[in-house]
Amino acid sequence: MISMLPNEQYFGKLELVYSFYGAMPTGVSTSETGRFFICFPKWGDDVKFTVAEIVEDKLQPYPSIETNLVNPWNITMSFISVQSVFADGRGTLWVLDTAAPNFSAPIKGGGRN
Repeated sequence: MISMLPNEQYFGKLELVYSFYGAMPTGVSTSETGRFFICFPKWGDDVKFTVAEIVEDKLQPYPSIETNLVNPWNITMSFISVQSVFADGRGTLWVLDTAAPNFSAPIKGGGRN
């Protein structure tokens, strides 16, 4: 008996959107309007911001650099070490922040989704 192997079927074309060098991204999501969001957990790489958006072929901190800087006086308003982002197609970007840089214990009050 001869078994049939599945055939590869190609559809669409691949398009390079951005090339990453340096810090390792772990999450990429595209919004319903075509915006690209990326996250970089602080696991040892030099991470300047943990959530970014690709704007005009450049990574920009999202929603601002201030939100991406840990503020010890207001930890609940800071991204600490985001490991996942998800644009839900309804205008909301969901962010999973473990608040555990370098695989440490989570910073109290910092973890959220």
